[in-house]
Amino acid sequence: MDEKIKVLLVDDDIILGSEIADQLTNLGKYTVEYMNNAYGIPEAIEREQPDVLVFDVEIGNANGIDIVSQLYGGEIPKLPTIFISSNHSVEMKEKGLFAGGMNYLDKPFATRTLAAYIDRFMREQKKDSATPLDDHIKQLGNLQFDICNRALICENRKIKDLRPMEFSILKELASNFNQFVSRTDLMATAWGGEKEYYNDQSFNNYVRRLRKLLEGDTNLGIEMSRQFGYRLVVEGG
Repeated sequence: MDEKIKVLLVDDDIILGSEIADQLTNLGKYTVEYMNNAYGIPEAIEREQPDVLVFDVEIGNANGIDIVSQLYGGEIPKLPTIFISSNHSVEMKEKGLFAGGMNYLDKPFATRTLAAYIDRFMREQKKDSATPLDDHIKQLGNLQFDICNRALICENRKIKDLRPMEFSILKELASNFNQFVSRTDLMATAWGGEKEYYNDQSFNNYVRRLRKLLEGDTNLGIEMSRQFGYRLVVEGG
């Protein structure tokens, strides 16, 4: 993706909306048009020609899902649309997805998770059999590892966010796929070689959480050998 992705973000929480807009912009891949109210959305879409819409569900007295439905006359939106909301009810999520939303993110969320969804939508729009994965996407079994956005992209299109330490450990394991990496080397990766901060219990917790993230949605697992360390493998492969 050489050209920057144009995002139209609408959120009436000015502090949060501005923060999301700034963080997306600082990633260097996006230009963001931010609006804090529902007035003039059709005109903004026509003027900015965004690639992706990111709408809060509750925009003042308006509802972002209803706005999208009205914009497209009840049809599936022509632009990838992501709803974001502090309303976590199943009913509202179903309403958003039924209106054609590509995803519904619960607030609070990591901006990199939003970026991972945006990038995935753009890849899917441009996808054909001759299109390789972007340089920052690494295929691991049936999972895509988004190195740029610190995220796991599962076959069911679900995206899982990684904490910095978990990301560092998984990146090292992915770079040595199917090969053992010693516990010492993984701890050095996680803590940047600063031995005074090494913590066995914290490391065990990071590995445990990584295993949990891989369970169910992927065919990957982390094997452990007391002699050799840890390795990332396709289970049953």
